[in-house]
Amino acid sequence: MSERHIGPEGERRLADAGFVSEKSRTGKRLWRDPETGRITPGGSALERVERAEVEELERAGWERQEVRRATYWRKPDSGRLYPRGAAYDVHKRGGAS
Repeated sequence: MSERHIGPEGERRLADAGFVSEKSRTGKRLWRDPETGRITPGGSALERVERAEVEELERAGWERQEVRRATYWRKPDSGRLYPRGAAYDVHKRGGAS
């Protein structure tokens, strides 16, 4: 399980992937997995969403590019580089940027 902090962008990505936020009895925020129905800590849920985004980018022909110890994704038709989250958003919009 991951104790990773989930910010507003992570919450948006989780919600876009169908995860639903729930409070635990102790007041912690957990996320219900849309596929399994299981309750998951935010860090674990976000890691799963990010892995799925990477897999989808790879299937769509995007290529991982390391630049100065940071990972970017190269858009297949233009060669533009994007961080993973932005690359996934551009891919989902139909590649308008």
